[in-house]
Amino acid sequence: YENFWTWPKEVGATLVDVPLKQEGENYWLDLDGIEREYKAGVKVHLLCHPHNPVGVIFAKEVLTSLASLAKKYGVVIISDEIHAPLVYKGREFHPFMAVSDDAHEVCVAISGSGKAFNLAGLKCALIITGTEELKQRINAMPKSVGYRASIFGAVATTAGFAQSIDWLDGVITTLEENKVLIRNLIDSKIPSIAYREPDFSYLAWLDLSALNLGDDPAKHLLERGKVAFKGGYMYGPNHKQYIRFNFGTSPEIITEAFDRILKSL
Repeated sequence: YENFWTWPKEVGATLVDVPLKQEGENYWLDLDGIEREYKAGVKVHLLCHPHNPVGVIFAKEVLTSLASLAKKYGVVIISDEIHAPLVYKGREFHPFMAVSDDAHEVCVAISGSGKAFNLAGLKCALIITGTEELKQRINAMPKSVGYRASIFGAVATTAGFAQSIDWLDGVITTLEENKVLIRNLIDSKIPSIAYREPDFSYLAWLDLSALNLGDDPAKHLLERGKVAFKGGYMYGPNHKQYIRFNFGTSPEIITEAFDRILKSL
């Protein structure tokens, strides 16, 4: 998530990046690299789980190992789980705090209804801790942090999770159909685009390196095709040839987007 690059700087922290391991379109946590940075003095770890933008859900066994490392080195893991309500049918998501006793001790989970129920504009989020010590550290934040939430957001979040699960199931079904549509459009129109179907949500992570669109493919597509995407460079220096495609829309718009990509080549 692109704001992981800016949040640490806002509080005067030193940013340390441990990129995901990658083979083709498969990604996983680099536990050796993470332990190396824990040993070097890292004390807070921002974890995006499920992972935006690559669309991966980390396995319980991997998360359990990560929690053990955090407990060993005294690291607090802030697990951003905002996309968790949008996990597809047949995929298994494990909240980080729940994978082990160690995870329960080291985790601060953050989530909300903004992604699943399209309520981000109402400004409400959840912060969940498993221990009294972490709760006290959260409560020590300036009161102005809480003031940024809204009453409307709190009411809407409650209504979403308590009364709208059937609606959410319908959204997930639509997103599953859209991700398959993207696969079919790539295969039929631009097969040189590399695409791993995501395990959740409405974001596709597309590798355009075979299209030779220059240093900034997103800029090329905006200028030549009049279609806008997030550029992969926003998510790390190793992903300049990627774009993040938001497919939380109609099949007609998705199809038009691919037609515009094709015309821009």
